[in-house]
Amino acid sequence: MEWVFEALKALREVRDWTRGRPVNGNPAAARTRSALEQATQRVELVMAERGEELVRPIGPASVPMIARPSGPGRRRPGREEAPRRHEIPIEQIDPNALSVVRRLKKYGFKAYLVGGCVRDLLLGLTPKDFDVATDARPEEVRSVFRNSRIIGRRFRLVHLYYRAGQIIEVATFRANLTVDEEEVAEDQDLLIRRDNVFGTEEEDALRRDFTINGLFYDVSSGRIIDHVGGLDDVRRRYLRMIGDPDIRVREDPVRILRAIRFAAKAQLRLDPDLGEAMRRSAQEIARCAPARVLEETLKLLRIGHAAETVRLMDEFGVLQVLLPEIKAYLDGEGLPEDAPEGALELRAEALYAYLGALDDLIHLAPVSDVTVLGALFYAPLDADNDPDEAKDKNRQLTDALTTLGERIALTKKLSERLRQVFMAQRHMSRKGEGNNAAGAGRRRRRKAPPESLMARPFFADALNLFEIHLKATEQPIDEVEAWYERVEKFVGRRVERPLTAEAMADVAEPDEDSPRRDGGDGAKRRRRRRRR
Repeated sequence: MEWVFEALKALREVRDWTRGRPVNGNPAAARTRSALEQATQRVELVMAERGEELVRPIGPASVPMIARPSGPGRRRPGREEAPRRHEIPIEQIDPNALSVVRRLKKYGFKAYLVGGCVRDLLLGLTPKDFDVATDARPEEVRSVFRNSRIIGRRFRLVHLYYRAGQIIEVATFRANLTVDEEEVAEDQDLLIRRDNVFGTEEEDALRRDFTINGLFYDVSSGRIIDHVGGLDDVRRRYLRMIGDPDIRVREDPVRILRAIRFAAKAQLRLDPDLGEAMRRSAQEIARCAPARVLEETLKLLRIGHAAETVRLMDEFGVLQVLLPEIKAYLDGEGLPEDAPEGALELRAEALYAYLGALDDLIHLAPVSDVTVLGALFYAPLDADNDPDEAKDKNRQLTDALTTLGERIALTKKLSERLRQVFMAQRHMSRKGEGNNAAGAGRRRRRKAPPESLMARPFFADALNLFEIHLKATEQPIDEVEAWYERVEKFVGRRVERPLTAEAMADVAEPDEDSPRRDGGDGAKRRRRRRRR
């Protein structure tokens, strides 16, 4: 490698000499200077790729250069880099994300892949999306990319739009409003309501929630940039808060839900201080925006580890705050005094069986919010069913979903779709008495014709929930297979599992946003013509 050092030394000497010479509008001189700069950068990049750290000469260019291996003793405080280039294989990174970073750097801006995509790739997971952080302001990003739009009120972001609905989010480095951790009172309100302060690369890393989310990936050098010690935590599969856990959780209690999601998704160990802070501040989640809480709750249940997620929510006191119906069900509320021994344990087994069946379906492909919430509430709603009051089940279900919707910001459309899917369960089984799912009652009922049911806009969710129910109750799923055969004949093509509304779009009836006044299934009634 000695000849490389000598070559780089010579390049730097010539480069430094040309920097001191006036160009005077001479294009050839300008091109020569630019070529020397690029050649020097390329050689330096080669050395960086080999895991070597070049100590730049101080003073005259004739001072010998020394190559020292990079290691823990040579890292700058607060900044750690991966010892080898491409700790993340380049082929695992989305090409559009690579293009965004390279284009921003071409225009002279700093740009890195950040957050969840870096974390997931290091943990061996597949990122759901790729985010970019840059020192370019939103207007500057907008000027670089024609396929972009500035969004957001709380903090302005730029969305870049690609084919197949892909969106890459580009955010300017930002900073937290300063909080002196030494002077924070125990009852002080720290809830973040404004978060629109631009900052530096280091400030952006420090304002993030967990160390494993504070990592930047430099596409050019293939190195992980770590200002928060997150790389070691990734290697240990350890979830730790950046800063004081109590203060950071009180600033944004939704971080409790994010901690549960990361711990369940990647089987991470929680830092004990973080766990205690989560228990102390669980009630604070109720102060956050309901729509944001609903979004994070659905994310929790959609990661393919819903059963573990609910266990962690119960362990850290979140279940009582967000889903008291589920907590009451697990605690045995409503059980008769003469309930057989083990009835409480059977309730827990039933709930986790439904969530396990949901996880199995999600591992095949994503499912809708309706299917997720249906699997979560199936066992509790079924436990509340009184066969003698089956005729009032529609109203009971409507009341339960209304209460739930008011607390976690369910839209009227989502709440109505849930009710439709639950009420459709009695039509899904074509055998004898049928399936008493979600409290359909024990009396024999006339089944809706299969074609009529398949044409309803909620059918895909109803079939997915029916499959979850059969698996959770350890029943054969031959009826599900029969339904898929009917569906393929009905739509005239092969469909994948789990069934989606898009797969049925060509044959589905128009969706109605508003429910009927009589508590029916939401179908629009024909208007009668006026007599003249």
